[in-house]
Amino acid sequence: MNISQLQYLLSAAQWGSFTKAASVHHLTVPTISQSIKQLEEEMDTVIFYRTKKGVVPTAEGELILQHAAAVLKNIENMQSALLSFKDKSLEYITISTIPGFVPQVVQTMLELMDTYPTLKVQMIEGDTLTVMKHVQEGYAHMGLLSYNKSQRDNLFEWVPIVEGNAVLIMNNRSSLRFFKTISPEDLHNEVFVLYKDEHIENIAHTLMSTNLTNRIALITNNIDALCQMIVYGNAITIAPDFILNALSSTYREQFVTVPLQQFSSEKAILGRITRTDEPLSNMVEEFTTKLANLVQNPKGSSLDHP
Repeated sequence: MNISQLQYLLSAAQWGSFTKAASVHHLTVPTISQSIKQLEEEMDTVIFYRTKKGVVPTAEGELILQHAAAVLKNIENMQSALLSFKDKSLEYITISTIPGFVPQVVQTMLELMDTYPTLKVQMIEGDTLTVMKHVQEGYAHMGLLSYNKSQRDNLFEWVPIVEGNAVLIMNNRSSLRFFKTISPEDLHNEVFVLYKDEHIENIAHTLMSTNLTNRIALITNNIDALCQMIVYGNAITIAPDFILNALSSTYREQFVTVPLQQFSSEKAILGRITRTDEPLSNMVEEFTTKLANLVQNPKGSSLDHP
């Protein structure tokens, strides 16, 4: 007796026909008939009356069919429980992040996969407000974003990973590279390209306010687009100083940073947010710890490209 024989048995009883059972299982009628005949011989019992119109269970057959259905149901429950057990054994985490830190998220994931070969990470990109929405609405287990202390509220648990100062970033040919600090009065005829973030945009408007010759040419969440504008378009941008660690060595070698005098006391923070009403999984904690170590102690990204 095997599972297939029990399935053929129930199909024959359900349809009252070996022909229909054979069609359902994509087999020949003799195969179904032989399988059920073997069961009858094994149990020394006639399970079906054969008639010209089909097959009908005997009284003994009805009893066998009840037990066969119970056996198959138990097997189905066992398989379902086993699948659920396997799913739970897989490490799974959904992370919403601002685009600037995608490389570090990927590198952290690669390092964790050495310990957790079945690790599965779903990564969602968005600006600061989108990241907060993803976490608040439960689409993500954790969010990674850049913020300052005034932005924190009670909806989330805010865990800082690294702190830094806002700096002006330019290419290594810019005349601004010689400044030790930058103030609004130092900027004339400058083209800004900005990461789409409310805090950064506010700083930019303050810096540009003293001279109408300054302008914003691009606002985007695409880090590579910003970098290309700085390298090839002689543009400048504003970012926390730790953002450079997220860039490839190709860009880092061409960039110069100058502190912003007016904003030196206001720290920018890269941090993790989670919902206050949801317990943290071990994987969220471990991912955060490894990411923090990577960001605070950069050794050169494995994702660098020539």
